[in-house]
Amino acid sequence: MIRREDLLALDFYKREKFTGSFKGMRYRVELQGEKPDFKLKATVWPEPYAYDATEDDEKTSEEFEYSKDGMNSVTEWLNEQYNQRDWRAE
Repeated sequence: MIRREDLLALDFYKREKFTGSFKGMRYRVELQGEKPDFKLKATVWPEPYAYDATEDDEKTSEEFEYSKDGMNSVTEWLNEQYNQRDWRAE
């Protein structure tokens, strides 16, 4: 299970994209948009390749508000995505 603490502090996303993996599922969280309308975009795709080396049709993305509640929603969404399929079988 991906924990909220695994995704770093909210301010981190103003500077960098964050990537990680969990049991066959890769994920990326990044800041989208312009201030003051920032959004968090979370994307998942199957291992083994990096984001840029994976075809877009293999990726699933969702946007969330840029806030602490939004980060909690990102965490929940990533875990839902993991639970919806057998990532290690791909």
